[in-house]
Amino acid sequence: MKKIRTLAWLLTLCTMIPVITACGGDTGTNKGDEGQKGNNGTAADTQNAEESTEPLDALEARKFVSDGLGEYDFGGLTYRIVTSDDKSETLYCEAETGDVIDDAVFQRNVAVEDRFNCKIEVVQDGPYVDVSSFMTKAITAGEDAFDIASYHVVQLGTLTPSGYFLNWYDIPNIDFSKPWWSPSTVNDLTYNGVCLTAIGDMALSALSAAYCVFYNKTLGQNLDFPDLYQVVNDGKWTIDYITNLTKDIYQDLNGNGSVDLEDDLFGYTSDAYSNMNTYLWAFDNPIFKKDGNVLAYSYKTEKIPEIVNKICDIFSMYDGIKTNAKHVEANGNSHGYGRDMFAKGQSVLANGYISMSLTHFRDLKDEFGILPYPKWDEAQDGYHTMADGHHEALAIPKTISNAEAVGTITEAMCAESYKILVPAYYDVALKVKSTRDEQSIQMLDLIVNSRMFDFGYVYDAWKGASFILQTLVTQKNPNFESYYAKKEKSINKWYNEVIEYFDTYEENE
Repeated sequence: MKKIRTLAWLLTLCTMIPVITACGGDTGTNKGDEGQKGNNGTAADTQNAEESTEPLDALEARKFVSDGLGEYDFGGLTYRIVTSDDKSETLYCEAETGDVIDDAVFQRNVAVEDRFNCKIEVVQDGPYVDVSSFMTKAITAGEDAFDIASYHVVQLGTLTPSGYFLNWYDIPNIDFSKPWWSPSTVNDLTYNGVCLTAIGDMALSALSAAYCVFYNKTLGQNLDFPDLYQVVNDGKWTIDYITNLTKDIYQDLNGNGSVDLEDDLFGYTSDAYSNMNTYLWAFDNPIFKKDGNVLAYSYKTEKIPEIVNKICDIFSMYDGIKTNAKHVEANGNSHGYGRDMFAKGQSVLANGYISMSLTHFRDLKDEFGILPYPKWDEAQDGYHTMADGHHEALAIPKTISNAEAVGTITEAMCAESYKILVPAYYDVALKVKSTRDEQSIQMLDLIVNSRMFDFGYVYDAWKGASFILQTLVTQKNPNFESYYAKKEKSINKWYNEVIEYFDTYEENE
């Protein structure tokens, strides 16, 4: 006998979906600190479910999570997106091309356009400096020139305190309880009932730029490595574990008797930029933490000088390498150094972000896998990571003329990205085309679910504390206390300005 898929069954399945953080619509409205506008949808989640003898898998279950938006006809309105030139391909595609991602982008947009009688366009997609100039000039002039920015998160955070963007909680039909919004939008980026920068699934790079550790399994097998996936699952994947594992790996491949960054074999490689910054969050030392309604500056801990010392010690940043440090290498003169060494098969482990497995390792003949960034120690509660600063975040300009249309279409774009685009990227392009084992797929799930979007990073504007670690490593300077003492006043001044803007946002509207 055929069984009808019930709501209870769908809700159970939602817990199986790797990147779901909330099963749509069971928490009521929620405004971070004060309560949010939005539709949840309950029984509607199953309105399109069909009878079947087969259980839904995780991807199928996504299709039946209702966005609760109802019926709208926006009369051919154009929904105008601003982005940078390296992100537009995941926001707009003119036609299906046969490429998995292109087709998913096209299908998502057509689904939204047909449903709401609207047109989706990218109206600006130039270099970062041009995009920032376009937005600020338009908003300052009061021009209704675009509806949403899907843009470099730190650049966007830099513009925000100047008063260009709307509070997401004032936008109709936005529901942050839905699984297509990162929980960090509420948990980390909302303060005093105000959220100006949001992380939703239409900003695909917030997922693809999540930092991880790549693992050359072929080299690891030759070196008699243990099962590193099991090490991760056992909670023992720490920075000390990695350095102990790789301390004797270095090989002088070209036989010239000297250490050459490009020609020899290393155990663990990295560049010295955001690869380094990521350790801050991986070691659970964020810049800001929220406790209820209180947003507290938490960067300056007893642990942070230890973090700086350890990272400076294990990543040698000078000509030649200490005898006891040949197991790792970082290059402060080259973005992507660790990635490139890994691509050549000259690094057993390397820092990078997820999409590099698609863009850089296709010619690598060795088998490879993906692991999370390490923990500080085994006592740490879980693994953490962050997404590289080039990833998109979402903001809505104050100059929009139809907030209901913008909110509705944005919610639908994020929902359809969750249902169509993210599965195409995450489960087809990543899992089938690049990662080469089921255990790496589980690791990807772990990494995506462990992303942190720190208030102090998003609103850093290159004036805060986010980049201190990479600066000290590239300067070959482990003396955190001395460096921080010189910067502390200006750091506090900047963050106080940002907090004050959030504190007075409603008063200034």
